[in-house]
Amino acid sequence: MYHITNDGGATWATGPEFQLEDNEKAADKIRCGWLYALYQPPIDPATGKTLDATKPVGQWNHIRLLVTPEKCEHDINGVKYFDYVLHSADFNARVAACKFSQMPGFAKSDLGFIGLQGDHGSVSFRNIKIRPIAAKP
Repeated sequence: MYHITNDGGATWATGPEFQLEDNEKAADKIRCGWLYALYQPPIDPATGKTLDATKPVGQWNHIRLLVTPEKCEHDINGVKYFDYVLHSADFNARVAACKFSQMPGFAKSDLGFIGLQGDHGSVSFRNIKIRPIAAKP
């Protein structure tokens, strides 16, 4: 999760969540790489299923989340899943149509903490890098 503030009681009540999970065994229908309850990748023409670039359990995945005022982008293992713009009409409509509409502080802040969680089993992280990107002149 990113842009978490202390105003919502729970991290997920304020910060959008880049879903991380085992796509084969997880009970949650929201898959790895999706923006929880808001965005998911397109259909992969090769398989006819939702795009899934994750590696099997036991192998490391490389996740890239880019967050800028101009766009946010979700990539897994070098494959772009989708992009979106925080606070855009499309983003706001999606928030209004899901459970986050009941959380007044959800995705309102342009700054905040990051949160890493594993609430459905074990999860491991390594080589986490947070890099500020200079604003365009």
